Amino acid sequence: MKKTYVHISLLFFLITALSGVLMRAFPYFPNFFIPYDHILHAHSHIALLGWAFLGVFVIFLKLEWERIAKRRQAMVICFTLFVVSLCMFFAFLGQGYGFISILFSTLHIFAEYWAVIFIYRYIKRNRHLPKLSSLYYKGALLALIISSFGPYSLAIISANGWKDGALYDMSIYFYLHFQYNGWLTLFLIGLLITILSSQKIQFKQRYLKLGFWLYFFSLFPGYLLSVLWVEGLTSFANVLAAAGSIGQWIGVLFILFAFHGYKKYFSKLEAFGLKITFLLLFLKSTSELGLISPVLAELVYDTRSVVIGYLHLTLLGFISIFILTQFALAKLLPINQKSRNGFAIFFIGLIMNELLLFADAFLQWIGIRTLPFHISGLLIASILLALGIFIIWSSVMHKSSH
Repeated sequence: MKKTYVHISLLFFLITALSGVLMRAFPYFPNFFIPYDHILHAHSHIALLGWAFLGVFVIFLKLEWERIAKRRQAMVICFTLFVVSLCMFFAFLGQGYGFISILFSTLHIFAEYWAVIFIYRYIKRNRHLPKLSSLYYKGALLALIISSFGPYSLAIISANGWKDGALYDMSIYFYLHFQYNGWLTLFLIGLLITILSSQKIQFKQRYLKLGFWLYFFSLFPGYLLSVLWVEGLTSFANVLAAAGSIGQWIGVLFILFAFHGYKKYFSKLEAFGLKITFLLLFLKSTSELGLISPVLAELVYDTRSVVIGYLHLTLLGFISIFILTQFALAKLLPINQKSRNGFAIFFIGLIMNELLLFADAFLQWIGIRTLPFHISGLLIASILLALGIFIIWSSVMHKSSH
């Protein structure tokens, strides 16, 4: 498989980080010629639809490349995702939510459907795939399709003048929930199962199967956990949200137990990446249980630092480290001193970012207005993240030149 799309996915990751640096530097340049909300929308879309989507698809292609019959079609899908994602990023920078940015966002959804059809047909035709991989892949593809209902509903809500109501935010949370808790989480676990199976590494298949069904069916009521702040929800919605979060948490525990004992098969960097990935998945799932408490849920929903910290823990931490680790496992990312240094700097930036966000939230809760050096600390953390990503990418470029 061409390494071009590995470079493109890492380029998108770097663009995500650099736009994050720009947002963190905004307090020092309040009259910057690009509005803050334009940068924010561009940043979030390139992170989820550029870096994460293409990164996951590239890993799948690398693992199955020798058996893929329609390689040309696979490359055309990758190229389409690249062009549409890049155009979408610049459209959001230029106009925020407007006709052109919405057009390219919609085109990306159709490109996603194309990728779904391609992957599903491949799964149906190739019986060599581990059954558990196919199970997780199919669950992920279904979650991806369901997530697209969110953007469609946004168009209906906006057309009827309901943009300032709760339905608008509920649609966004619906989309995000089925994207990162559904599509990305399940597909990445399926990819890991494929990698372990190809290397004849043992894992507890019964736990993985049980973990999948618990997690997948809990995804649907688990969505309500994101919207408990909406006025007028019945107590039954709270019960469903609690059941969903507990079910997802138990499902995650089964999945984590299934992969226990993997470290001896991998390099130190790969083992460390998997360890951090699983730890972040556990922390993410456990933190969601706290929203069952109405008092704590209200605090969380009203504290922007917690919401941003959670999103970064999920997408920048769990999802991104999982993708980078699987790049290494799939031999798309070399394991050398440069990649180790890049990963270390990236990880330090991540820890610094999370500590500052959650510490700031905690101080707000106990009545202290703000954390000293909070803004400058977050800027430094974002610079470290971008620097780490650039060094990781340069290790791939260095390898490609040899």
